[in-house]
Amino acid sequence: MTVAFRPRDLERGQVQVDIRIQANLNVSAFVARHKVTGYVVDNISDHMAGDEPTLVVEVDRFLWRAPVFVAVLPQGRLGQVGTIDVDAQNGQMYVTARLIEDIRRNAQALVDHSAA
Repeated sequence: MTVAFRPRDLERGQVQVDIRIQANLNVSAFVARHKVTGYVVDNISDHMAGDEPTLVVEVDRFLWRAPVFVAVLPQGRLGQVGTIDVDAQNGQMYVTARLIEDIRRNAQALVDHSAA
């Protein structure tokens, strides 16, 4: 599991980070990845899937950030086309119309490039 910590308002200088966080994660990385895969297959393209997510700790929530990749035959996996966040405590996916459009556009660009 990878944990990403993103401090706010840190540009340069000395930093000391002591972290102790305790939370119940009701949604595993495995479940988050499969939720994302199910969503993209059902709503965007059956040539896409979720990949191994990263645990992102925000101020008020824990998210699984799952990369979305596109794959086509015969080339196979072409690359990452976006990410979808899944709440690690309640399983809610954070998907917007703009995110879906960005994923579609990125996938089309990769497919076009691979065919050239």
